[in-house]
Amino acid sequence: MKKIITYIFCCITLLSATLSCTNNKKKNQAASGTSSSTDIAGPADSASRVIEYTNLVVDMANSHNSYLKDILGNASRIEKGLKNPADKFAFIGIITPHVMRAGLTNMNGVTLEKPVDELGKENQAYFKTKITQYNTLFTKLQHNYKQLDDYLKAEDYKDDKGAKGYAFIDTIRKTVQVLYTDKIVLMKKVNEVADAAEIVVLKDSPLKEYIVAMKTDMKNIRSFVDLLADNGKNYPKISNQVQESYKSLEAAQAKNAGLNIDNAKKANKDGQYKRFYEGFHDLLLRTKKTLRDATAAGKLTDNDIEGLDRDYDGLIRNYNYFNQ
Repeated sequence: MKKIITYIFCCITLLSATLSCTNNKKKNQAASGTSSSTDIAGPADSASRVIEYTNLVVDMANSHNSYLKDILGNASRIEKGLKNPADKFAFIGIITPHVMRAGLTNMNGVTLEKPVDELGKENQAYFKTKITQYNTLFTKLQHNYKQLDDYLKAEDYKDDKGAKGYAFIDTIRKTVQVLYTDKIVLMKKVNEVADAAEIVVLKDSPLKEYIVAMKTDMKNIRSFVDLLADNGKNYPKISNQVQESYKSLEAAQAKNAGLNIDNAKKANKDGQYKRFYEGFHDLLLRTKKTLRDATAAGKLTDNDIEGLDRDYDGLIRNYNYFNQ
């Protein structure tokens, strides 16, 4: 099965409860004149700045997910139309996709283009280079699609029998694939940096147990869905492994949904935590049906995988709501 990788499992948001305490401490000390802002800043503050920056990187990548998927879908429809230009309805209903722009700056002035000093010189240079390269290629993709769109509007395919249109489509597909590959590399680095920072920020947080549980479950679900996506055409080959993984997910859902939520209640986060595990439960139910159908058919469809991805995206949103 051809797999379109979005890699959004590392959506990490600011730990607002921890930051709130830190900010209040700063305000109180500044008001009393007992310490300078430099003296107040500590490991948790630096780690929080790192997380703020990695959040922006993730937001940028996620804002492109639907666009890239729609671009590929349009390319396939246009290719089909070019093969049958006599069909006057061939290009009807093809809508130019738009990017859901994420903010390039957060409320504390952290910007995507200028990695924070707290990352260290090596990571600063890495992100500055990679973000520039990624955005340059993404802009090129948008330009290529605009050329293809203009080509269709002018009906130039009637002059060259679709030759230039096919060339545009080929370029677009190759560019999207490079963007997906670059995104995987970029998100791997984001995970590495953000996870290390999060350990520092969460050290004394009363919400640590809940956040660790949700993040661990999301990573395991992502691995499970990737297993299905990579081997969907030959489901019998992985059926035993899939069933074992499914049972592990069921056990994790039951265990973590049953955690003591007193600390979450104190932070008014118990509702968000419950919604996350209710969503996890619903995902498991739909997955059970999908696996039953796959056993009967001997394979999974692209729609099956896309459905699981949508359910997973819902968990990401619930996780982010918890951390707002």
